[in-house]
Amino acid sequence: MMNVSGFLHSTELKVSVTKAAEDFVPWLRTEKGITTQVEILFVLSVLLHAIQVVFGWWRRCSSNAYIKHSLWLAYTIKPPLLIYTLGLARSFPSTAENQLLRSCAFPFVMTLGSTNYMTAYSVDDNKQYTRRSVQQLLCVLSLVAMWKIDVSKLTDFRSIMTLVYSVAVYFMVALMISMNGGRIYASMAANSSMDRESRNVQVHMKSEHMESTNYDPVTLAGYGYLVCEKIDDSPSTRPGRQIEITVDRIWSCDEGPLATSDGKMLKEVCLSFALFRLMRRRFFGLSCPESKLQKTRDLVLKGLLLDYDVAYRVIEAELAFAHDHFFTGATFGNTELGKCTILLGTAKAVIYPVTILASVRDFYIHRENKSNTSSGMAFTAVLIMLVLLALELLQLYLYLSSDWAKVQLVRRSISGKDITFGFDMFYSKLPRIFGYWKNKIGQHALLRDLHRRSYIANTLGSISGRFFAGHLGYQTVSSRSTDFPGPKHIQLTTDVKLAIVQTFKVSNGHLSNGAFSLRRNAQFGLLWACQQEYHTSTMLIWHIATEYCDVARSCESEDQDDVSVLNHVIATTLSNYCAYLMAFAPELLPDEELDTRIVFEEVRCDAQNIFSKQMTLQEMYRMMRTCNIQPSYERILIKGILLGRQLEEIGHEVHWNILSDFWTEMILYIAPSHNAKAHIEHLANGGEFLTHLWALLLHAGILQREQLSFDDDEENTVTVKVEPHL
Repeated sequence: MMNVSGFLHSTELKVSVTKAAEDFVPWLRTEKGITTQVEILFVLSVLLHAIQVVFGWWRRCSSNAYIKHSLWLAYTIKPPLLIYTLGLARSFPSTAENQLLRSCAFPFVMTLGSTNYMTAYSVDDNKQYTRRSVQQLLCVLSLVAMWKIDVSKLTDFRSIMTLVYSVAVYFMVALMISMNGGRIYASMAANSSMDRESRNVQVHMKSEHMESTNYDPVTLAGYGYLVCEKIDDSPSTRPGRQIEITVDRIWSCDEGPLATSDGKMLKEVCLSFALFRLMRRRFFGLSCPESKLQKTRDLVLKGLLLDYDVAYRVIEAELAFAHDHFFTGATFGNTELGKCTILLGTAKAVIYPVTILASVRDFYIHRENKSNTSSGMAFTAVLIMLVLLALELLQLYLYLSSDWAKVQLVRRSISGKDITFGFDMFYSKLPRIFGYWKNKIGQHALLRDLHRRSYIANTLGSISGRFFAGHLGYQTVSSRSTDFPGPKHIQLTTDVKLAIVQTFKVSNGHLSNGAFSLRRNAQFGLLWACQQEYHTSTMLIWHIATEYCDVARSCESEDQDDVSVLNHVIATTLSNYCAYLMAFAPELLPDEELDTRIVFEEVRCDAQNIFSKQMTLQEMYRMMRTCNIQPSYERILIKGILLGRQLEEIGHEVHWNILSDFWTEMILYIAPSHNAKAHIEHLANGGEFLTHLWALLLHAGILQREQLSFDDDEENTVTVKVEPHL
């Protein structure tokens, strides 16, 4: 009986759901249904726009996955959603709600072309500027169609009223197209190496070193790196003559804003901008003729690195310029038309409140005549306009407080132009809302994180793996999926930064995979661990050895001196960072990405087969310390354990000094890269510390690693003998 009643209840529920669905579909076609759809979709479009405005800048200093995926969603679906919404709004009759929506749609479409708007989710999106142009044109046409403009009046100039009407419509359409044209310009500039600015830099750097043979890397005298070009529009000069504003000219100037308390900061920003323009050539694969000059290496070794804080700060600002150039419309803000965009943005910030008041007033006047209208749309319209106003003010502030505005300020000052409205006392005082980057580095420990897994990634990976392998015959690189959890990030300390700078200065710019530090510390018996087929293999051997020593240290009860503690922090931090790069960013490393993934996964699977999930770190250590291992074993995991034993025999105070020196050399050794695109991509996900080192070495003229040779070492023939501890 209960089964029958349950069946009847289930049947009734299905019937009611079916009836509700049948009633809902016709309701969507009614005036009220269309109005509700438009209201919801328009609010959703504004929300997606807000996500792009805020998170588009925030992702420069954050690697949060939610921000990343939210931006992708907003960037992907907002253009077609807005076009559909405007088309849907055209289909319902002219009511108070419709008029109110139309008053919001025009400023919203204009807002899409704001100064600092996000223009690309990934670097390759800049190639799609033609598609984006079509989308923007469709938005404008959809808006014009929603206004239901009388096209016949646009060609009838026989009366004053039709002439004014035509001029107003043409002006608004041209304004919307030009406002959104800034985004197209920014995408084209980020995609093409053939624009005028890139060509000027390339031509300039071919002869820059010939113009001045005397240079000073401290005062930057003689460093004619191009900051910007200025067209001299004075009547006494030839049309089109270019005045080049260079780094040495700015650093020798003590007038205008450069003479204020912020002058040093403005000079550093201009240096960062000049270095960004040089670095941009690497993205397009252009040559760097200055890289072979001693003058270039001295700029970093004898100039910037005199104060490592300044060096890192200059590089951080340079990479911030790179992020903004490739992912936002900030580039357009530094053009002549960009000034108009900023002024229009300021005007919109004034117009929005007036539009809000006028729209609400017209709505309530209309409502008195037709009492059946709802006040819900009025509230929605006011809310939308307030959000657009806030976003416009935010974007204006982001630009005025950005380093782009500071470069423009110095540019106008050097060119002898008046600073509008006394902004020379204003730009440099505005604090930045978002930082240059996250200032954190990822950490991953092969043994400590050996059996830690991401539940979501593991579940999805298992399901997809079974499907593709079972039904499509697709096999991954390894039999086990790389289902380790997301990495943790720790603050990058000044001790680590300083140690890397000191190593770079000691080496005089000659990179080594750790072998130089071993020779310096007279540890020739450890050189075998640097002579591997892949750089990944070398890093993994030393990473396992570092973890071995770290676990051994945790088992000791005796106190250690401050120097040993500092070396321990530096070594473990950089070791875990290299493991993080192998696991999560192999495209930044010297070996081929596929080779790095294969080698890392093989070692990880090897360790999982040896060390069970139930084993503690102390049990792992005892097993590694006492097991019988022959030096002839070729497995990377075994080599790492052998190296760890050798280091343990040396003594903890000495081996932490060895490991600290090794890892500071190794992190510099793996930094040079031809894959500039991968480094640029990571700027939009919080940035990587390795990218900062890549840029630093680039400006020291170090574009690639030197070929290392161990044939001349007499000590290289030392046989590795490690007796197992019983």
